[in-house]
Parts: sequence; C-alpha cells; structure tokens
Amino acid sequence: MDRAHLYKEFESLLAKNESIVTEKDYKAFKPKKNLLIQLSEVENSSMSLYDMHKGEYAFIRSKFDKQINYSFNAVFKKKPVHFFDLMPLPDLSFAIDTMIKSFAFLDQQKNNKLKEYKLIFEFRLSDTAGNLYRFLQQCIVLEQDKIGNIWLVLILNDIIPDKPAEYGLQRKLIHIPSGEICLFKDENQRIEKFISRRETEILGLLSQGLQSKEIADRLFISVNTVNNHRQKIIEKLHVENTYEALNYAKSIGII
Repeated sequence: MDRAHLYKEFESLLAKNESIVTEKDYKAFKPKKNLLIQLSEVENSSMSLYDMHKGEYAFIRSKFDKQINYSFNAVFKKKPVHFFDLMPLPDLSFAIDTMIKSFAFLDQQKNNKLKEYKLIFEFRLSDTAGNLYRFLQQCIVLEQDKIGNIWLVLILNDIIPDKPAEYGLQRKLIHIPSGEICLFKDENQRIEKFISRRETEILGLLSQGLQSKEIADRLFISVNTVNNHRQKIIEKLHVENTYEALNYAKSIGII
C-alpha cells in the first residue's frame, strides 16, 4: 500500500469523527490549554494536543528538536501528514492501522468511558540526514463534545532506544483503571517473551524504589542474582541503565 492510499485512509478516519464544537467551547477550554502549555515546559516527554474537530494540532512542545535536528515546534500548524512523511512506509502503515483499529474499538464503548483508555504505539521518524529515531507515543482522549464524540486528544512522545528487528513495533490499547490490554494483546507477547516472569517481578519491585539488597531479601535470592537479572533486563530491552528500563517497561505496560 503506497503513501497516498494510507493518507486517504487517515483522512477518512478523521471524517468519520464529526465532533460538534463551538467557539464557546474553545473559549471555555482555553484556561486548560494554557495550563497544558505550561506543563509541557517542564514535562520530560514531548507533548501535543490534537484537535479532531479542526483536524490540526492545537499545540506542540517538542523536547527533541536538537537531538533529531528537526524543528517540530516550528510546524505545529501543519497536519499530521507532515510527520507521516518522515516515517518509513512500514511504520506509516502500522501507525494508520493502529489508529483505525483503536478508533473502531472506541466507537463501540460508552461515550462517558472514552477517557478511560490509553493508546500506546511505536514508530520511527527520520531526520534530515536520514537517520531513524524510534518514538513511543501515548494518546488519551482529553475532551469530548456534548454528544460524546472525540474532540481533543492529548499526545505524549518519547524517543526510546532502537530495538532489533525481531522486537517489531509495539502497540496496545489499555483500559487505564483496570490495566487490561483491550487491543493488540497477542502482539505484545513478542516483547514479553524476551522478559522472564522473574525479571518482570524484579522490574516491578525496582519501580517501587527497592534496592537490590531489599529485592533479594523479598524474593529469598542472592544480591548477585538480582544484579544479574537487572543486567539481563538492560540488555534485553536495549537500554543504557535501569532508569531507562523502568521508563520503557512502564510505558509499554510490562509493569
């Protein structure tokens, strides 16, 4: 499937969401938007707000312009296809398919429950020199119109370490209150099979702030065994340290 066809599929997806929003609604939301912009200045992730009614970004605050050598902050008035142009074709197909299936799922849910779901997926973008960077995107419905249609979507992006081809691109739609994976559950076994049950357990304890000695005492194993597991986790997730491992594991729902 070529880019032109994928772009048409995306435009068709947006057209199905006919949110009914007035200037009064935008005026009422303005204080919240200003607060989000302030929060984006201190948030470690890049943050954006996508307006489904207008089909454009309400704002983008990128933390990665210097790293990727591309000014995302300067192009926030452009439509998503501008960023789609930076994706390799397989990643673009994956992203569009992810959004189509996720919106189809949300269409089946009760309108007052849409804010309970979070979509997480990965894709790669190229810089001006053709270098690829892997991103992890998290999306939640922030605002709906008066009849429940999706109006504003809050998006967080993080650059994460690249992974070997066998990991593939990850995606899942999570029900936030329960932590249940509602979509793409089978696909997530690809990465979870690399992380053992014991390693997942240790990641969970590390996320609680426990040190290796405390984990060893809790699990009745040696400190050396805990540290060996920690090193294997870092290697398997292709990150630099435990901090990055925890951030990635939390983002994709391993813990």
